[in-house]
Amino acid sequence: MLKEIEEIKSLDRKILTEKLSAKNEEQEKLFEMACYVRDNSKFGKKVEFRSVIELSNICRQKCRYCCIGRDNSKTYKLTYDEIFSTIKRLAKRGRRTFLLQSGESVSQSFIDDIARVCEDSVQFCPDIKIILNLGNLSDEQYLQLKNSGAKRYLLKFETSNSELHKFCRPTDSFENRLEHIKKLIALGFQVGTGNIVGLPKQTTDDLIDDLILTTTLDLSMVSASKFIPNSQTEFRDEPIGDINLTLNYIALLRILNPNCLIPSTSSMKTNGIDGQLMGLLAGCNTVTVHDGTPSSKETDFNIYTKDRFTPQENYCLKIIEQAGMTAAPYLL
Repeated sequence: MLKEIEEIKSLDRKILTEKLSAKNEEQEKLFEMACYVRDNSKFGKKVEFRSVIELSNICRQKCRYCCIGRDNSKTYKLTYDEIFSTIKRLAKRGRRTFLLQSGESVSQSFIDDIARVCEDSVQFCPDIKIILNLGNLSDEQYLQLKNSGAKRYLLKFETSNSELHKFCRPTDSFENRLEHIKKLIALGFQVGTGNIVGLPKQTTDDLIDDLILTTTLDLSMVSASKFIPNSQTEFRDEPIGDINLTLNYIALLRILNPNCLIPSTSSMKTNGIDGQLMGLLAGCNTVTVHDGTPSSKETDFNIYTKDRFTPQENYCLKIIEQAGMTAAPYLL
């Protein structure tokens, strides 16, 4: 096993290509290697158990796979009081890690509210960990948020193929996205990034390039989401991402990034397949409970579909137990 792990870490494209297509016994062996690497990392067999609050669906980007930011979408923005009261409520129940995510907005008043939430949350409970996923911001806004107490920032590049990136995200570029990721690292954030597996026109070579990129950056979190066609976007008729390809990619991601947090995302559970449990069995060590967004707003944060899967606490605890792991309030 150790020899095969080292072969994967060599980043040999032929080996990575073979592992991406692993099936049956070969796939089981790949998952075994990924879990071995994870379980022998600094995290052991623990899973970071976090809550997500979807702050706003207002977005200046026009990603072709996402319904947020569409001209015909119903917009919303949570207030400071709504966000902070939710954090306090969940913190009293033992939650310590919060993912605050929104569409990309450069509104300074919105950033001011989030900075105030971060500062007051840490004052309320010093061991609270805030992860921000707010898109591309200015250098000044990044610094403002970091100084307010936010330690982590998630900014996914989605694909490292410049042409494919422009095709999927016509209002941004891969080069600009990567520049922002590097800025966040330089500012001292614990940074997370990742891709979407199964995008239209994506190739195996693209996925290998994505793997190599994540391995060369100084990251604390890495991720992969399975592509889900949204019925309200241009990609509505595209095929859904392959669950086994996504799981194989995650396993390789784990082997190449032993000391990073990797979430098993809600995009994994589709078509009756408990892909979130499979994600844990393929090397993931983070799950996100969807208990922070007001129920009246969940369908308006339409990143996948209006009937998207929003895992709750009991389900998340169940799959962690089934994977033979233990929930932890934070791991970074």
